[in-house]
Amino acid sequence: MGRIEGVLETVLYADDLSATGRFYADVLGLEGVPGDGALLTAFRVGPGSVLLLFDPAESETADRSVPSHGARGPGHVAFRINEAGYDAWLGRFAEHGVTIEQEHVWEDGYRSIYVRDPVGNSVEMITGDIWRRPR
Repeated sequence: MGRIEGVLETVLYADDLSATGRFYADVLGLEGVPGDGALLTAFRVGPGSVLLLFDPAESETADRSVPSHGARGPGHVAFRINEAGYDAWLGRFAEHGVTIEQEHVWEDGYRSIYVRDPVGNSVEMITGDIWRRPR
């Protein structure tokens, strides 16, 4: 049996691709990659991984070349950052007028910043890999 090598793409849904795309490019500084502007906006997120923003009205249509899909309500994505850059992210959000929804300190000392993108998706910046800690 073959094995999974990683997550290639993660999808969030946004009915305003323009404003949401600007948030991920301008505020988070993600590198855009070519996509279908009416259907999706795409961003490189580290080696071998892409964040896709889909317009749910377009991605749910039945006549697409791939199976239709979609979600309703806010989604969530977490980006790992280094501890040394934590305060810089707080400053970057302030500089762009982005409200900090919550800061959280995990029991192992990792820290998270939670904000919302323009369509309400929860965006987390976290200083460690909480999924690697012993359970």
